[in-house]
Amino acid sequence: MNIRGKTIASLCLTGLCVQLAATSFAAAPAAKPAPLPPLRTDRVFLTSVESPGGKATALFGFWFKGKGKADKKPTIIAMHGCGGLYSSVNKEKIEFTPRHIAMARALTDAGYNVLFPDSFTPRGRRSICQESQAQREASSANRRLDVQIALRWLATQEDVDYAHVGMVGWSHGATTILAAMNLAQTDVAVRKVQPKAAVAFYPTCTPYAGSRTPYKPAAPMLILMGENDDWTPPEACESLEKKTEGSDTGITLRLYPDTYHDFDAPGLPMHVRMDIPGAGKRGEGVTSGGNADSRAEAYREMLKFLKDKLE
Repeated sequence: MNIRGKTIASLCLTGLCVQLAATSFAAAPAAKPAPLPPLRTDRVFLTSVESPGGKATALFGFWFKGKGKADKKPTIIAMHGCGGLYSSVNKEKIEFTPRHIAMARALTDAGYNVLFPDSFTPRGRRSICQESQAQREASSANRRLDVQIALRWLATQEDVDYAHVGMVGWSHGATTILAAMNLAQTDVAVRKVQPKAAVAFYPTCTPYAGSRTPYKPAAPMLILMGENDDWTPPEACESLEKKTEGSDTGITLRLYPDTYHDFDAPGLPMHVRMDIPGAGKRGEGVTSGGNADSRAEAYREMLKFLKDKLE
């Protein structure tokens, strides 16, 4: 019988601490782990443009400074998935999900600054997972422009090594990264400074694998997925990897056995979702759930990849 418990981590937002509830599942009660030191963050304001000549959105994000004594540090832009940045447990509060706080800890501990743009709240959304593609104002194409604005903001920060910027994203955010790295897009190709690396957790590769225009990433990319992912099946990413073979900016795909979508979400139980339009087989839904072993291996591969490309 599984017993549900909670571990609490802290996020200090401009000097204030926000509690982050991380749900965990264990076979029996265990001794409480020593509390982790709080992470400090600042809310920063950006500007995003929906489309050329379109309306402007007052975009904001959360800024985490990396550990270490260097004056300028390599920096990561982290793009959340369709569920947004915040926990759905207490919708009245701004609580980072366990997945996002775990990533912020891993990257800042490794010496990286991290910027988490919030693409949804400024657009009046908490989550878009249950919206159809036609309903999504915050499409991956629009969010590609959020990445452009984030890059411009980083260029103004004194503690950013702007020559060593990378990206990390999940699901819809990972698909956004594919869009933001595609040199076939003029706005991507004309950037004066390009990210040096990107890590995409379980993106949708289908639009790029089947496109007549060859996909050409601006920098090396690592895609991390579960073999059993039925929400964003890996076959299209396998095809995309093959199409970039031999390129200096190719794609490396890592597939983990017995692993599904959201595998890196700490403590997330395996479950089937029937509320995701256009995903999975009709009437069968999609599977989501954490896998601690795959998550640990993915983090190791991610950190090694970033170290090789950004340091």
